Parts: sequence; structure tokens; C-alpha cells
Amino acid sequence: MFREAAIVFGLFLLSAAALSGALMLSRRARLEIERRLSLVAAHIARPADAMGTWLSSRTSRLDTQARRVFAVGVQATWGMRSGAALLIVTFVIVSMAAWLISHVVFSLPNWLALPAAAALAFYVPRSLLLRQQRKADRQFTDLFPDAVDAIARMLRAGLPISSAVRAVSTEAAPPVNSVFRMVADQMSIGTPIEEALDASSRHVGLPDFRFFTVAVVLQHTTGGNLAATLEILSDIVRKRRAVRLKARATTSEIRVSAYVLGALPLFIVAGLLVLQPGYLSPLFIDPRGHVILALAAGCLVAAALTMRQMMRSVTNL
Repeated sequence: MFREAAIVFGLFLLSAAALSGALMLSRRARLEIERRLSLVAAHIARPADAMGTWLSSRTSRLDTQARRVFAVGVQATWGMRSGAALLIVTFVIVSMAAWLISHVVFSLPNWLALPAAAALAFYVPRSLLLRQQRKADRQFTDLFPDAVDAIARMLRAGLPISSAVRAVSTEAAPPVNSVFRMVADQMSIGTPIEEALDASSRHVGLPDFRFFTVAVVLQHTTGGNLAATLEILSDIVRKRRAVRLKARATTSEIRVSAYVLGALPLFIVAGLLVLQPGYLSPLFIDPRGHVILALAAGCLVAAALTMRQMMRSVTNL
């Protein structure tokens, strides 16, 4: 009876997680609509609210700290947008559901169920943040050549590099505008363009933007035709993107094979639990079976991470 109640409660937690994901997607769609409307509508200034500004700053700091905890070891975090509330709620729901399923349903001991639940609960918010960062990197890489071409055209028209960067920060699409806005804001307070671009390139962490930084700094220091250099750079960035897309298309069959091989043991175990539940019962009852389960799970995770790293080494050129 207790096991059935635990299963129902675990399903309830999973349903709550799915509902939270749906709400997050709806909020993301609403924010995207508001962003697109802001591109065509004039910005209406509103009077500043001291209390609202203070709460917003406190919330922003809390969100930054939460993202820093779950994204520990990640260098580029500028594209992560999830707040502290979503990350903490996801961590709690996933940890409780994982512990109930592993300890109550599969009768695993606490010394094995608790670390597994904690690892899974930490991995899910972290994977959400990493997915947002990869999406921001991909969008920046897709839009960056157009921004470089725009800067080159402004330079040919006679504008200085600082004015061109400021124009791109206001006219380009996200997330390119936010990166160039950071450079323009640093230059507006007196920071040299070399230091502003170097700090932004380390913050973004993308090689294409690093190439842009090196080209601008060299041409700004030694002189030369910066517009022609940026046109060549934008062409190189587009070719690099085409090579990445070609490599991704070439390795698509390998990725599908890796997914099938990784999911095959799970499907086999699920089928045996349905057809012959007693066949795998020693794995969940006997302590030696617990060790075998832990080793099998560790080997599956290691194999999945290895194949993932191999595929990323090919596509992240």
C-alpha cells in the first residue's frame, strides 16, 4: 500500500514538473512576443519606482547566485536566463521524485538512492542552464556575421568604430545587441576599446567574437583598412558556420545510433520488469545486486558522456 502511494506521489511530482515546464514555455513565448513588439513600438518611459528597483536588484543578484551554483565550472554563463525560483523548485521536485522511485519503488538502499537523487536533481537544472547557453551561443553565431558587415559598412561611410559599435548595440537583434551594448557602455565611461573588447570576448567565450576582437585591436593599434578586414572576417565566420552545419549533418546517423544504444538497456530492463518481474528482483533485493546496478548506471553515464564529447569535438569547430 505504501509503495502504491509512493508511486502515485512520484507521478504527481512528475506532473508538477511537466506543468512547471509548460508554464515556463508559455512565459518564454510571452516574453518573445513582447520583445518583437518592442522592436516596432516606441519605448514609453515610466517613472522610476524605488522599491521596485530595489526588489529587482535583489532578485537579479539571487538569480545570478543560483545560476552560479548550478553552472559551476562553466566559463560562459551570459546566455543563461532561468531564475532562482525555477532552479530551486526543479531541484526539489526532481530530488524527491528520484528518491521515491529509487528507494520506494526499486527498494534501493539510502546510501545509493540519496546520492543518485542528488546527482539527478543537480543535473536537471544544470542541463537547463547549459541548454539556454548553447541556444544563446548558436543565435549569436548565426547573427554575428551580419553585425560585422554592418560595422564594416558604417566604417566605409566614415563613422568611427565607437559609433559603429553603439549603433549595432541598439539596432542588432538579441543576443548580439546585448554583447555590443556591454562594449559600448564600457567605452562610454572611458575604457579603451582594446580593454572593452578583451573583457567582452572573455565574457562571451566564442572564438568568432575573439577573432573580431583581435582584428579590431590590431587594426586600431597599427592602422590599416579595418572595413576590408571585417568583411573578410564575416566571410570566414559564415564559412565556419557552414562547415559546422555540414559536420552536424554528417554525424546525424552516428548520433541516432548513440541514442539507440544508450536507450536499449533501459528498454530491455523495462520490458523484463513488465514480463518477468522476478527475473531482475535479485538486483533490487540483494546487496550485491545494488552494486551491480550502481556499476551499470555508472558505465552507461560514462559511455553517454564519452559519445557526447566525441560528437561535440566534431561539430564545435
